[in-house]
Amino acid sequence: MTDTIGAITPEFTSDALRQAVLALRAPQAAKRAPAPTSSVFGRALAAVPDDAHPPTPRATLQGRFRSVETSALLPGTSMALVVLPNVGIGSVPPQLFRSCEMMVNAGATVVILGTDIPRQVADHRRPITVPLRADDSLANEWGLIACGPARRVAFLARQEPGLDDLWSWVVTRDAVAVHRAGTAILERVPFLKFRVPALAT
Repeated sequence: MTDTIGAITPEFTSDALRQAVLALRAPQAAKRAPAPTSSVFGRALAAVPDDAHPPTPRATLQGRFRSVETSALLPGTSMALVVLPNVGIGSVPPQLFRSCEMMVNAGATVVILGTDIPRQVADHRRPITVPLRADDSLANEWGLIACGPARRVAFLARQEPGLDDLWSWVVTRDAVAVHRAGTAILERVPFLKFRVPALAT
């Protein structure tokens, strides 16, 4: 009888060798931390559960988003945070990007996260754009947060699983809800070392 104790199957050896080669070729990928799983919409909703609205078509919600965008353009916004859902855009819509440029020109910091958008983090005199990781849970969320020493307002939405383009949503000025949502967004870009602006006392 052949003793097989401690024997290594060819399949195991092959897989281990493959993983070792991949780690050598792309060590940064081997050491990459898991994608954040915190929900921007969920964190805000935990603070204002009674403000949630039933699932609504995304096209219908454009007006709500634009209303918060207009509010963000008013004086007093020192930071704006945008999350674009994975809807095959691949770039920031021109009208929204123009609004973000106007906020930056007025002295605000603007960070935009979205699937497949170009990365631009070096020049803070322009809107900062960061592509979301493919495994990030924010691929199915949508939002705009505007905040400053005396301002807190946010539009946040999350696509409902199994429903065709229907989104649960909330518009809130609750300081805790907006702060929690903003923190969840900034967790995706820790290298920027940004913090949600504190409210003036």
